[in-house]
Amino acid sequence: MNREEVKQKIKEYIWKNNHVSYVELERFMNEIGFNYRGNYDILSPMCDHVVFWVGWSQEAIDLMNELNTEELIHKEPAQFLVYLLDGGGLDMPIVKSFRQYKQDRWLPIVFCKGAEKDWKR
Repeated sequence: MNREEVKQKIKEYIWKNNHVSYVELERFMNEIGFNYRGNYDILSPMCDHVVFWVGWSQEAIDLMNELNTEELIHKEPAQFLVYLLDGGGLDMPIVKSFRQYKQDRWLPIVFCKGAEKDWKR
C-alpha cells in the first residue's frame, strides 16, 4: 500500500468512527500494515510540555499533519476515560488547564472529521 492509500484509509477511518484516540488509531494502522512506530513525540504547538502522544515516526506524524492542514480531520481534547476504555494512555500527569507547564503533561485528544473547531478560546 502506498503513502496516499494509507492516508486515505486513515481519513476514512476517522470519518467513519469520529472521536478516534491515538490508541484506536494505532490499532487501525497495525491492521492495515502501516508502521507508525518511531522516536518522535507529538507536542502541542502552544506549549512544548503539553504532550499529545509519543513513539511515532516522522512519516506517520506528517500524514496526520497533512490531513489536518487539508482540513479533513482535526484534534479535540478528550477525557482520560476515552483512553482508559481504549486500553492505553501515557504515564504522566494530565493537563488540567490551558497554561504553560514547566514539566511534561499529557493532553488526551481525539481525531475528528472535518475542519478544526475553535475550542482553544
